[in-house]
Amino acid sequence: MDPTNDHERAIAQAVDAKFREGPAKRRHLIAVVADSMDFEMSESDSEFLLSYVKWKRARSTGHPHSK
Repeated sequence: MDPTNDHERAIAQAVDAKFREGPAKRRHLIAVVADSMDFEMSESDSEFLLSYVKWKRARSTGHPHSK
């Protein structure tokens, strides 16, 4: 899942960083990432965040539809 603009890239980088920190740091991941952004998230930014987190979780569990 590729980000298409600067906001999406910032969101993806923040999510990726939390995933690298391990499962314990993924609690409340969506709220933590949303709060960490230095911009007000639009509806499309929020939708990307939700989709990206679902995609990352599927990839980390080896879900067959994760690619």
